Amino acid sequence: MTKRMISALTAFLFLCCVLGAQSVALATEREKTEIKGISSSITEMYDKTVKRTLTITPSTGGRAVSLDLYNSKSEKWNTVAQYTAPDAKSAEVTVTFPKKYRKRRTGKWRIVVAASKTAEKAVKKITFTSMNIVTKKVTAKTSCIYCVEDKKTIYGKSIHKRVKPASTTKIMTATLLLESGKYNKTTKISKKAATTPYGGVKMKKGDLYTYKSLLYCMLLPSSNAAAVATAEGLGGSVKGFAEMMNEKAKTIGLKDTHYVTPHGLDTDTHYSSAYDVSRTMAYIYPRSPMFRKAISRGKFSFTTVKYKEKKKVVTTNEILGSSPKHKGGKTGTTSGAGACFCSVYVHEGKTYVVTVMHSSGKKTRFDDTKKLYQYIDEYAATRY
Repeated sequence: MTKRMISALTAFLFLCCVLGAQSVALATEREKTEIKGISSSITEMYDKTVKRTLTITPSTGGRAVSLDLYNSKSEKWNTVAQYTAPDAKSAEVTVTFPKKYRKRRTGKWRIVVAASKTAEKAVKKITFTSMNIVTKKVTAKTSCIYCVEDKKTIYGKSIHKRVKPASTTKIMTATLLLESGKYNKTTKISKKAATTPYGGVKMKKGDLYTYKSLLYCMLLPSSNAAAVATAEGLGGSVKGFAEMMNEKAKTIGLKDTHYVTPHGLDTDTHYSSAYDVSRTMAYIYPRSPMFRKAISRGKFSFTTVKYKEKKKVVTTNEILGSSPKHKGGKTGTTSGAGACFCSVYVHEGKTYVVTVMHSSGKKTRFDDTKKLYQYIDEYAATRY
């Protein structure tokens, strides 16, 4: 072989290597695939048919799409449904989450779009929360189970319906008291506070109470007088304090709540919902050790500051002590609101707020609550 032939062969082989490298580069430089139209978190009623329409880009040549469910026992992903996105620059495909795979509270799902010749593989992970896997027969017109840590509603009945909240209002009043930093300071009892209807604790005009004492008077026997004294001391007036309450409601994110009073006696423009009451409890309970201690107490004794009157208050929570999981709560009762109860229940390391509103009676609200506690025991920690 001549030198000229060797040079030509070398040049040819070099060109082949270059073209081969370019082909490999082109093969690996695939377009990024996007999955749009579905959230990473879904919460739906168990009995509802759940569908989501996704947009796959690119979908040139058609794309294979699978819906997978994670099995926490085997630690493997299992495909439960397969779809094909049409051949287009962007294409829609509708996926259905089968009911038979939603019989537990939590499931980890994923949408997988297989790689094509021109586009990369894409994966979208989803946490699915099933509500009302079974229906508990409660008399309450509205009810809600809310998980504090997960920030999820796991059971609900008309949770956003605006209703009269009665003394569950005092959860917000207590929240502002505890965040004021005046827990150990005193305030004077006005004539308005001392003569508030359904005062709960007999107070004398001109006496001095610590805010701590007022907190226990509000949360245990549900004293309306203590709520007014708190409002006047912190807000200057009931109206001024109501403005503070509504501002705090916005901060927490309550959309179906409007406060007029610090105690919750019936007025047409004073309302809340089972969801919002639950959210208020879920806000203050983990943040305040003093609040947690107060609602866990069956009774509390104190002496007023000025007149040295000895007082003893007792809780209206009739199921306190019935279970170590039950951590306390706040009752509420008016003719317009019926019987209400917002309570805290801890199960397998997670905190649940259970709210029942407009139950048929004072005893029935506790029966309703226990049924929802049973739901937590049966389903709250279940997962695939």
